Amino acid sequence: MKVLVSTLLILTNILSSIGQEIQIIKKTDSIPKIKEKGLAYINPETKLNDYYFIAKIKIESNNFNTILSKLQRASIDLNANAFRLVEKDIFNNKTSIIVDLYAANLDLVKSNSKLNESNVIYFFGNDSKNQKIKIKKTKIELNPGQIYRYEIPKNEEIKINIGGITGETVYHKWKENQSVIFYAFGAGNLSTSGNGYSTVNLNINTGKIFELKTDFAKLLMELKK
Repeated sequence: MKVLVSTLLILTNILSSIGQEIQIIKKTDSIPKIKEKGLAYINPETKLNDYYFIAKIKIESNNFNTILSKLQRASIDLNANAFRLVEKDIFNNKTSIIVDLYAANLDLVKSNSKLNESNVIYFFGNDSKNQKIKIKKTKIELNPGQIYRYEIPKNEEIKINIGGITGETVYHKWKENQSVIFYAFGAGNLSTSGNGYSTVNLNINTGKIFELKTDFAKLLMELKK
């Protein structure tokens, strides 16, 4: 990947603008310019030989939405489009994460995404109450904060319903190498449009089932372990 380096003065100005909210533990002396936008979660199995290290940062908050917002801001300011979770700590309902930020070209991001599961759906329960869903003819009740994994049977189409007749229904059909899918329920969850290496776009959704961006959903799963 060809990397065009900006001046150290620009880097200093950027770091001072985010230093109030995010701790910079380690950083490169230069910022690369990249064409590929978005923010991809780097799987633990992915080798980092061709990734361009930008910074190691620490973010603290008692709210996952805030953590994502700060992570997104740091990635934009530092011109990063990939991240790897290095460390996490949860104490007194406050989450602290250490993340390495990288710049990666499109081929690297695609190779990383191939390590994801296929034809699997994860459901994130609401933070405050139980959620009832129906997959095909099976009724499932998710406890607050629970994560439920469902594997789509080969060559089948499934129907997912929340809220009965007046609720919301989605359909999914088994496809070769279909990307993993993440759903969340109810108010207060954070939804991100797009998938993989696409542009990050944060939206708050309330009172329905909605799809989470794969990269942020995988981070949330790690924090819930």
